[in-house]
This record gives sequence, C-alpha cells and structure tokens, in this order.
Amino acid sequence: MTRWLADGITLGVMMSLVGCVSSPPRMPAEDIGFTRAPQVGGTDNLWIMRHDGTGQSLLNLDADGNRFLTWSPDGQYIAFASGRDGNLEIYTARVIAEGDHAYSAQDIQRRTTSAGDDSFPAWSHDCAVLAFSSNRVNPNSFNIYQLDLNTNTVTPITSGNYEDLSPSWSPEGTKIAFTRNLANASREIFVHHVHSGQDIRLTNNTVNDTDPSWSPSGRIIFARQSEDGSRAALFEMDAVDADGDGAGDHVQPITTPNAHEYDQKPEYSHSGKEIVFFRSQEAGGRGPGDVWKLLIQDGTIMDPLLNLTQTNSQHEHGATWKRNGVCVTTGR
Repeated sequence: MTRWLADGITLGVMMSLVGCVSSPPRMPAEDIGFTRAPQVGGTDNLWIMRHDGTGQSLLNLDADGNRFLTWSPDGQYIAFASGRDGNLEIYTARVIAEGDHAYSAQDIQRRTTSAGDDSFPAWSHDCAVLAFSSNRVNPNSFNIYQLDLNTNTVTPITSGNYEDLSPSWSPEGTKIAFTRNLANASREIFVHHVHSGQDIRLTNNTVNDTDPSWSPSGRIIFARQSEDGSRAALFEMDAVDADGDGAGDHVQPITTPNAHEYDQKPEYSHSGKEIVFFRSQEAGGRGPGDVWKLLIQDGTIMDPLLNLTQTNSQHEHGATWKRNGVCVTTGR
C-alpha cells in the first residue's frame, strides 16, 4: 500500500470526424465548465467561466438538475447527465459561443433510456463514442458502458457486481481508466484495455482512490484519501503496473491539503500545464466545494493554488476544461 505522505503531502450524426493529425494546433486558453448548486444537495446546473474564474455564465439547458459535464474534443458539443425525466440519463447539446465568453445550448438530445441511472459521461477522442457508468442491469452495481453517438447503441465495457464509476479515455483512445469499488471495500483505480477487454488494477489500498483522469503524456492523476480520512489530495502515477504488484508505478503527490480539505475530480488542460479540480473544506468532503486551479510543470506546482469560484454556501464541483481541438481518428 502506498502510504499517505506526512502532514499534508502526500464526463442522427452529430459531427463530421476530422482525419488523424500528428501535430494539433496551438490551443488558446481554455474555458472551464462546472456544476453549481445553491448548497450541497441542492439542484445542480451547468456553468461556464473563463480560465481565470471571471465571466461565470449559467448554461440554459431547458431544465434544471444537470451535472457531470464533459466537452467533445473539438469543443462543439457537451455531454451531461440530467434527472429531468425522473432518473439520470445521458444528454448531449451543441454549445454556441455568443461572445464575451457567454454560451447557449442548441439541439439538446436525450441519448440513453434505462430504468437505472446513467452518469459520468466521457467523450472519446474521435468524438464518436461516450463511455459512461450505469446500474441499468443491476440496481445494486454499476458498470462502464459505451454509447455510439451515431446510432445511440449502448454496449457494456465492464461487467461484474462492482461499482465502476468515472471513466476517462487515454490520450490515444485505447484504454479507459475508472474507479472500482470491490465488495464494499476501498475504491481503487483500474484501467480497461479496449482491444483485449482486460481490466488492470493500478491502486491497492485501504483508503479510497477515485476520479482518475489522464495527462496528455499518458499518466493518470487521481484523488486519494488520507489513511485517517481527514483529507484527500491529488496524486499522479504511471498507467502501468510494471512489477505486477497491483499498484501503479511512480506515484507522486500533487497537492498538499490541510486537514478537512478534500481535493477531487482533477483534470489536465490540453497543454498539460494546468490542472482544474474542486476542493471541499469540511470533514469527510461533504461541505460546499469551490473550483480550484494549479499550474504544473514536470510534476512541480509552479504558482500558489487559485480558487476560481470563491463561494460559501454555493457548491461548485465537477470542473472540466472546454476543449478547442479536433476529433482525432485513432486506433481505438
């Protein structure tokens, strides 16, 4: 088990696909989407702001109760989960820039229909598939599924009586990282290999490891709870288990939260030089959260962490970068 380091260390045809590219164009500063509720447990809505926290704007999606925002790689569409029809289902919408960093949503489409909850959508890099988590087969367990956006066909990716959550596609599109709860034990990070169907375990702890997300270089950043449960910090590791011990290699701490600070759902920017996440500041991570950002280079934080939302009773979570790239055909 990787020990907690001492005292604070430690989501009809939609779009035309663009051919494979080897050198994506230089990306401008990316806006940030996030979820906001008036308080913890309140009704969620999706918001967008500039990368520095200014220009916060509500995105009108014709109903409240929306969460788990994810952008398509070309930045033209979003996917999200909505409870507007009684349970969580996956929706997509085209997002239009209206100027001055304001956005509107068009062509809102319900993409899944099940008696269970469909959540945590994650867009593939060719823009053709969404991975998501669902308990549609067994209400007591969740697995990862994929949704073909051309046909709305849903097929399973993982199986078993687990709680598989928070899928994230690798940069080349051949692997999916996710969180798995094994028989009510601690949550761990796994990687699913799309071609072989094999699930590889990358963490092996008595504490919870959650919210995996890939760096542009192919490493995985995730949230890890401390052994005493008093905080959660961000860590990064290789996406392989070279020595076969059930744990990822070269695990490194990224953030150093104080007691009762819980860092969750990290995500790298396209450049790999910024990470956005949300931080709760109450015991157990149950209190209101804010969206934070850090600048990072070669695993080193370059500037002090920046709180982008700075609200008290309001609860901001699920922050994600708006992508400004292309749909890349890969070997998925």
